Amino acid sequence: MAKLGVFIHFDGNCNDALKFYAKVFGTTTGMIMRYGDAPGIDAMGFEDRITYSDMMIGSENVMFSDMPPQDKHVVGNNFALSYSDTDQDKLHNIFTQLSEGGNVIMPMGKTFFSELYGMVTDKFGITWNIMV
Repeated sequence: MAKLGVFIHFDGNCNDALKFYAKVFGTTTGMIMRYGDAPGIDAMGFEDRITYSDMMIGSENVMFSDMPPQDKHVVGNNFALSYSDTDQDKLHNIFTQLSEGGNVIMPMGKTFFSELYGMVTDKFGITWNIMV
């Protein structure tokens, strides 16, 4: 079953944001992974920053991270949509279509957290995480 989610990025204050949103929405933070703990990622001095966390807000799982070291945080680029499905052919097709006129940030491939993952900014400036 396909699922759409929201991924919100912060400028080094993701941990504070997680605490704030957990309090506001009366929920708890899921797992927290820091850049320094993520295999195959050059943390470039960002070892203590959060590369992934999530929490349930209402019935939706919202994902959070600090911006990757190579990206500059600008208000407006601090969120991405996440689309997941188990049909890998479908995901490749969606990724290819989103890439047309856009910018591939990370080509589709296997990662330490997903059998298939890719990141692309479409021609309208929306960043998508496509994954199994």
